[in-house]
Amino acid sequence: MREFKKRRNQKGEALNLCLRVLGCLVLFGITVLAVRATWSMYGKLSEASVGQEAAEAQLAALQTQEARVATSVADTSSTRGVEAQVRQRFGVARPGEGVIQIVRDQASTSAQTPTPKSWWVRIWHTLFVW
Repeated sequence: MREFKKRRNQKGEALNLCLRVLGCLVLFGITVLAVRATWSMYGKLSEASVGQEAAEAQLAALQTQEARVATSVADTSSTRGVEAQVRQRFGVARPGEGVIQIVRDQASTSAQTPTPKSWWVRIWHTLFVW
């Protein structure tokens, strides 16, 4: 009867083992590179999202500033608006105009009677007036 077992060659088996180990190392290296690339991509994504939020906040602030400037420009487009801006910024008045101060009656604003001060407080305030 014939033997169907192959004869094993020592060199062939050593070469086969080396190729398998080399294949495993190559797969491990590819896995490490893929994980590293994924981690780097995640870091860039989170940095980009933070940057996008900051840019959106800055855009909103600039849009409100643009709206304020647009209203200011619209206000100063007429002579009356220019006059109001000059009066507001520089405190300019027309000839004959003055400042009106409204003084309220003391009796209507405070219904409480002042508490009498002690003799020590009165002497202190008499000596040190400031």
